[in-house]
Amino acid sequence: MTESQKTEIRVHLNNELAMMHRSDDQGIGVEYTADDIDYATQITQRNLNLALAERASAKATQIKKALQRMNSTDYGLCEECGENIGIARLKANPTAELCVRCQEAVDNGFGACA
Repeated sequence: MTESQKTEIRVHLNNELAMMHRSDDQGIGVEYTADDIDYATQITQRNLNLALAERASAKATQIKKALQRMNSTDYGLCEECGENIGIARLKANPTAELCVRCQEAVDNGFGACA
């Protein structure tokens, strides 16, 4: 992976992280209402907002971890087999930690490749 490719991915990750911080203001409170249907709707929306916030937090953690790996020699190498992950995969998923082969093995329940 060239330095310009690394820089391109780093800029993309930093932009994604910045956009996530701007959209952190999702209301997760519930207002009192005498109508049971309105209350149920609010509870459902609150649970959805909580799930989305949880997902965003996990994504932010992945991005920060990828940015840390970029500062070392680990970025772009599969954490299981040590092979290059591949620039196409990293451009599609900059937080990828596994090569396609190892990721497929994990997804299929076989553990990592090697």
